[in-house]
Amino acid sequence: MKSSGSFLITALGSAVLVVTVLAAVSSGQSGTQQQSSGNAADDPANDLFIQTCNRCHDAARITALRRTKTEWEEVINKMIERGATGSEEDFMTVFGYLRRHYGKVYINSAPIEEITTTLGLSNKDADAIVAFRKTNGNFADLDAVKKVPNIDVKIL
Repeated sequence: MKSSGSFLITALGSAVLVVTVLAAVSSGQSGTQQQSSGNAADDPANDLFIQTCNRCHDAARITALRRTKTEWEEVINKMIERGATGSEEDFMTVFGYLRRHYGKVYINSAPIEEITTTLGLSNKDADAIVAFRKTNGNFADLDAVKKVPNIDVKIL
C-alpha cells in the first residue's frame, strides 16, 4: 500500500485511478476507526456501508467471504473503478467497517495494527501476541493463541 492516503478520481468519471487506499485508517488516524461490538448491524458505519454498496448489488454479497486487509483494499478499489460514489472519508469508513466485522487475519504473520483492527484486541494484547510469536514461533491453533500471557481471551 502506498502512503499518501488519498483516492484520486477523475472529474469526468470516465476513468478512475486509485493512487492509494485508506492509509489514514491503516495508520489509525481516522476518527471513524473503532473496536467491533461484535454485531455489524450495531456499528455506526453499517448504514453507510449499506448505502454505499447496495447501490449496485446486495451488500450481503460483499460480506459473504471474510477478507484480509489487502483483499478489502482491492474490493474498495474495484468498487471505485466501477463507479461507486462517495467521499474519501466514506470509503475509509466502509473499509474500516469491513475490516472490523468481515476481516480475516493471519495471526502468524500479521502486524500489530492488523490484529487490533480485525480481532478487536487492544494494542497491549496485540503486542503480547506478536512478542509471543517472535519468541515461541507460529501458533498452531486458537488454543495456542489463548496461551499468550495476560491477554483478554474472551475477545478471541
